[in-house]
Amino acid sequence: MQQQVFNIASIDELDQVALAIKKLCTSHTIFVIDGEMGAGKTTLISKTCHLLNIEDEPSSPTYSIVNTYFSENYGEINHFDFYRLKDENEAIESGLDEPLYNGSICFIEWAEKIENLLPQNYVKVAVETLLNNDRQITITL
Repeated sequence: MQQQVFNIASIDELDQVALAIKKLCTSHTIFVIDGEMGAGKTTLISKTCHLLNIEDEPSSPTYSIVNTYFSENYGEINHFDFYRLKDENEAIESGLDEPLYNGSICFIEWAEKIENLLPQNYVKVAVETLLNNDRQITITL
């Protein structure tokens, strides 16, 4: 198991984490982004999507469950947010199963609600809020 740990004191420092995730997109497609509400998961995904040169402005899919973007270099990129999910069937109805297994890049927030549906191999990105409001972000392969 490989890990990279980043200590982030300002939002500008998120770029280094987003760059590390971008580099992993050449060999990995499923990224589970863990963290409490307000930890910065969506902000990190947005910064990563910008580095992947998506055509649209990224936004939170809290109400739509999934936002799909397109990158000329990386193809389809899916951003799932399962915070409001009632059960795993709702995730399947959102179209989760196809992107998980078709090779497109998927960023998944609140993945603990769909653990049984996740493939065995994924990159875990844990965003932890520290006492001074800094963040510690750990990427685990």
